[in-house]
Amino acid sequence: MNTPTATTLKHIAEHLGLSVAAVSMALRDHASLPATTIARVKRAALKLRYTPNSAGSALAAHRQQLRVRRDFSVIALVSNWPARDDWLQRPSAQRLLAGATARARAYGYELQHHWAREDGMTPARFSRVLASRGIRGLILAPLDHPDSRLDLTWENFSSVTIERPVRYAHFHHIVPNYSADLRLAWARLRERGYARIGLVIEATLAERVAHQWEAAHAFEQTRAASPSAPVPTLIVSGPNPSATIGAWLREHRPDAVISRCNDVLAAVAALQLRVPRDLGYASLNVVDDAPGVSGILQHRDVMGAAAVDALHGLLHRNHRGPHAVAQGTQIDGSWHEGRTVRKPPRERKP
Repeated sequence: MNTPTATTLKHIAEHLGLSVAAVSMALRDHASLPATTIARVKRAALKLRYTPNSAGSALAAHRQQLRVRRDFSVIALVSNWPARDDWLQRPSAQRLLAGATARARAYGYELQHHWAREDGMTPARFSRVLASRGIRGLILAPLDHPDSRLDLTWENFSSVTIERPVRYAHFHHIVPNYSADLRLAWARLRERGYARIGLVIEATLAERVAHQWEAAHAFEQTRAASPSAPVPTLIVSGPNPSATIGAWLREHRPDAVISRCNDVLAAVAALQLRVPRDLGYASLNVVDDAPGVSGILQHRDVMGAAAVDALHGLLHRNHRGPHAVAQGTQIDGSWHEGRTVRKPPRERKP
């Protein structure tokens, strides 16, 4: 019995009157080819029942890996805050940069920080500067406001974002798992005997995370065994946040606070409350909070590495611009044992 011959790239090329190289590039969505050619090749491949050879694909991927430095050796980590180092001075940003740099080196890239407002550049000029330097891969740092704009010539770049900007949600985004982090904080406080748990968030941060902390907190409150009314969530804005938080603490008297607002501890001190004896305090980002606090450690170094992983794949698939369907990667945080909540029962002295 004769075994059917598998369709190869050469068969498709002969069928269409193209070179084998052109067919291969079209099947990888290479940006140098017209969209009509790519579509024609893909229709022919489907018609001829072409199936990629797994061994050949692995070899081609290995060869591409070896060509990283020659083809696109630099990745740009782009920030667009009002001043060059506004974002980078944050401890969480420094951890993210370290994780991204280490992973980039492992692949053979050089990671460079580029400030989009350098020398008063417009987004259009900044796009041209990046292209002139042969930079095709971008990691967009969190914007100074979730609704901010940075209208680069996105179709010229493979792009991944840290967090999920409102206007650019269809790029592959790397984000903390906000809901899981909030619920982990609740679990650790609950096992330490806290019952009346409140949530305080700075307004811009609540918007930045699309109010996921608030939603998860509301769900946990429905599971709480406390007979009293739940503590209402406080979203902090305005000119005197410490006074606002102090009034909320006096009125609702929580026994623990989950916080993403750096004014909470000042308000607690003003009321002469002792932490953790009088009030437990759990931060949703211990790296950017006061020293020694308990709470969630967001693994920003892992987020940086994951961003490079995602961008590496986009570069080798020649995918530029946004995705048709939004997609992203969530990174779970872990509990960091500090000095601002009670110890678990098994660790307390008799």
